[in-house]
Amino acid sequence: MPRTIKLPSNFYVYDFNNLYKTEQNSKNKIRLLAMLHLQEGKDLHTISEVLKTPYSTIHTWLQNLRKYGLKGLYVKTTRYKSPKITNKIKSWISEFIEKLYSNEVGGNITGKQLLEIVKSKFNIECCLQTIYNTLHGLNLSWISCRSKHPKSDLEVQELYKKTLALMSEN
Repeated sequence: MPRTIKLPSNFYVYDFNNLYKTEQNSKNKIRLLAMLHLQEGKDLHTISEVLKTPYSTIHTWLQNLRKYGLKGLYVKTTRYKSPKITNKIKSWISEFIEKLYSNEVGGNITGKQLLEIVKSKFNIECCLQTIYNTLHGLNLSWISCRSKHPKSDLEVQELYKKTLALMSEN
C-alpha cells in the first residue's frame, strides 16, 4: 500500500480542472493536470505513468504547492533585466561616432576601443558584443567609407578623373 500523500490544507479549494482548461503555458497545464488527478484520488505513481513524468518531479510540484501556494506550482518565468546600455549612453555613442567621422581629418575606432571608452566614461561592465549590438541598433556600422585625407585637393582629383576617362576612350 502506497504511503499517504501530505496535501496542502486548502488543496480541495482549488479548481484545477478550470485552471487547466484556461492555462496557456503547456508546462503549467501538465502541472495542473497532475494536481487534478491528485484531487480525483489517484496516487503519484499512477499520475507519473499517465503524464510520463517522473514520480519525484510530481512530488516536487506538490511540495512547491504546499510551501508557496498556487504560484509555487507554476513555472518560474525569467525576470526582465534592465539594459546595461541606457538610452543616454546610446545617444552619447551616436553623437561620439558622428563627431568622429565628421571631423576633417576623419577617424576610425574599433569596437574594443569604443568598449573601453564607454566603460571608463559611464562606469559600466559590458562585453564587446553589447557594443556591437548597440551600434547595430543605432544603424551604425563599423565598416565605413574611407575618410578624406587632410592634404587632398578636390581640383586635382577631378582633373585626374577627367584624364582617366579620356585615356579609357582612346
